[in-house]
Amino acid sequence: MSYVKSFIVKYKDKIAFSDKRKRFFSSNTKIFNKIEPNWITGFCDAEGCFSVIITRRSNLNWRTIVSFEINLHIKDIEILYIIKEFFGVGLVTTRPQKFKCVYRVTKIEDLINVIIPHFSVYSLITQKYSDFVLWSKVVKLMHTKQHLKSAGFKTILTYYASINRGLSTSVLNIFPNIVGVNKINVKLPDNLNPNWVSGFTAGDGGFFIGIRQDTNQVYFRFHITQHSRDSLLMKKLIIFFGCGNVNIRSNTDRCDFYVQDFTKIYDIIIPHFNRYSIYNIKSLDFSDFKKAAELFKLDSRKNVKAIKNIKDNMNSKREQE
Repeated sequence: MSYVKSFIVKYKDKIAFSDKRKRFFSSNTKIFNKIEPNWITGFCDAEGCFSVIITRRSNLNWRTIVSFEINLHIKDIEILYIIKEFFGVGLVTTRPQKFKCVYRVTKIEDLINVIIPHFSVYSLITQKYSDFVLWSKVVKLMHTKQHLKSAGFKTILTYYASINRGLSTSVLNIFPNIVGVNKINVKLPDNLNPNWVSGFTAGDGGFFIGIRQDTNQVYFRFHITQHSRDSLLMKKLIIFFGCGNVNIRSNTDRCDFYVQDFTKIYDIIIPHFNRYSIYNIKSLDFSDFKKAAELFKLDSRKNVKAIKNIKDNMNSKREQE
């Protein structure tokens, strides 16, 4: 059996919203009660997308499509069903051959009545906030049917030009003179919400264990990676945790918040995630990370082999179980 087929077989119970899954959601309301709105926003700051797509119809008219989406590896599909349950709208779909799953909300009424109000109260704090504000304007114009009028459509184009990657090539070829509106400045909060931090970590964070080959020395690393345009937010994490560093990669557009001091990891990082859960599949990596840290603290040399066994079953290797 090929790897693709075996993977699909393994996750077949998660690919469809079966009666078994419906029973799971009806009988496990505790997890939904635990999911805090700031966690949702933190996860969406990492993984969410506010999308505008403009395509040309065969009759030369233009079609505007808006959606709120979260795209993940199929192994993390469980969290998408939890988010769908949280919002109460949208659909979870899969592309098993590409190992992808997506939570998507496309109905204008749902975007107006559920998605926009949530992020208006529990605000995004990455640069994605700017996309959300402009995207919301597009949704509201569509809600009042302004996108069907020439003036309204051209206004939408100015917003579209400043959202995510901007105008598509096909649209730009027809409207070369469209100028995007100014991006909205993001105001960072004085203090980060701990649930937001855990949600953000569930999306863009990682728990890593390394063993140096020459000395057999074990080391631990907690990190969150983000676009360098959010470097100021990454520095807020230093204040939040009271430890760590931020590295802006000189050869890429990425930056990293990281903690490598084992004492800080054991005394600060692990207790935080014990209290403010991660919830998605990354919680398994955190659980293993924590077990290895306990073994390391007990006897770092004696427990190297046990720690290595844990390490070898974490992160990307987990999907091949």
